[in-house]
Amino acid sequence: GQVWADAVGDWPEKRFSEIRLLAARAGIADSAQLLGGIEITTRPGWKTYWRAAGEAGLPPQFNWLSVENAEIPEILWPVPMRFVTDGLESYGYDDGVLLPFHIVPDDPTKPVRLHLQARYAVCLEICVPEQAELTLTVSPQATDSGPEAAAKLNRALQQVPRLQSGDAATALPLMIESVALVETASSAMLVVTARSQTGFVAPDLFVDGAGDFLFGMPEIALAADGAQASFTLPVSALVSGTSLKGQAARLTLTDQGAGIDYSTVISN
Repeated sequence: GQVWADAVGDWPEKRFSEIRLLAARAGIADSAQLLGGIEITTRPGWKTYWRAAGEAGLPPQFNWLSVENAEIPEILWPVPMRFVTDGLESYGYDDGVLLPFHIVPDDPTKPVRLHLQARYAVCLEICVPEQAELTLTVSPQATDSGPEAAAKLNRALQQVPRLQSGDAATALPLMIESVALVETASSAMLVVTARSQTGFVAPDLFVDGAGDFLFGMPEIALAADGAQASFTLPVSALVSGTSLKGQAARLTLTDQGAGIDYSTVISN
């Protein structure tokens, strides 16, 4: 059978939120891989933000101060939600979030030590900036927390959008089919088509990574059978006279908690 080994960092005191590091691993003979996570818990009704926070949000900043006995982990982001407050959009999470990451120890017989600086915001009618320094030591025999951390981390990992790349994309439940830029003298639109194997229910599309550009709420047109969707997003340049053409962008397609993560270079 499987033996879960867990480690949970202490909760630092916070007024409006709590943040901690946690880690778990299955005690399987041929696998030294750990799952880690940054868990932000907010007061009921408060929200915190995605890596791209939109017009009205503040994106979190995480800085690994040190990682001992492992490579620096890549923090993964579960599917975000879209919020509209006084006509301004932001992207993030209700009542907190658990951001998972993989850890592969250099030496599985020795502890992994994590030291993270976190800056983030939580918002209701007002936004409160928070910051913390977090440490966590995960020993190879850590068995102090039972399976709770492992179960939470695996749930969070399932909420991370799956990468769409290459020929394997056709096997994904959601797929982005085309991305096109439509520019006129006075406006620019990004037009994206996508497919769902089971039929779209309430799809959304988030675009980030394109430097000095903001993308508005998409107009969404669904095919009669729900298998295809078209998204038209208004594009705003933060620097006048610049074009989105040739810019790299990262598209996150979501529907009912599932998601696809697709990187491309914008062309027309």
